[in-house]
Amino acid sequence: MDKHLLEKEYYPIVAKWLEKQYSCFKTEINTGLENSRADVAGLRDTGGDLSGEIEAIVIEVKREKEAFSTASGQTFGYSIYANRVYLADKRDIGFTSDEIMIANHLGIGLVQIDKNNRCQEVLTSPFYKPLTKFYKQFLKKLGYSSCQFCDTYFKIGTDTNREGKVTRENIRKAILEDRGLKFWHRELNDRKNKYKKVTRDKGKTYEERYLCSECTNLLFSDRVD
Repeated sequence: MDKHLLEKEYYPIVAKWLEKQYSCFKTEINTGLENSRADVAGLRDTGGDLSGEIEAIVIEVKREKEAFSTASGQTFGYSIYANRVYLADKRDIGFTSDEIMIANHLGIGLVQIDKNNRCQEVLTSPFYKPLTKFYKQFLKKLGYSSCQFCDTYFKIGTDTNREGKVTRENIRKAILEDRGLKFWHRELNDRKNKYKKVTRDKGKTYEERYLCSECTNLLFSDRVD
């Protein structure tokens, strides 16, 4: 019966493995940006006690019938917005030496989903520094953004509201409700608009920034009655 499972039915299996294997505090399936969607994605803390740095991990899930080089190339493409990229393949027999050589050359990790639907990491993904624009957009898609003061990534949204844990330029409300703060950098927005070939909506600011609830309290609590 397992042979007839759809590819997407392996997503929760891989997501559960990713959460356990890499201590991810956030995992999500079938998510991504406009030009590509990741089968499985996860976020984990990597900065130690002196940093709020995190890593984004993306896993492409296949069922062995896909051409390996094609699937590997697709997996590598996720490095534009993830720090580590993996190809997870459902197969009873492990990867061949040629397949491991291809994965090594392209720079992707490999995970085998065996006949018992257990995941095993065969090859570790190297670390990538993704393009900032897409990395930040991807993290926001997962509900997280960085604090402009402490540089820690914190949760800005809920399952039903992408920004349900922040207030918009209302410091008093943010402090009283123990929430983060969202604000806009208008000068930078105007500077960018001046040189953009495509004009954005007139009068609208896109340069959004965030402060976590702890920094908002630290910086502004003495100004709130």
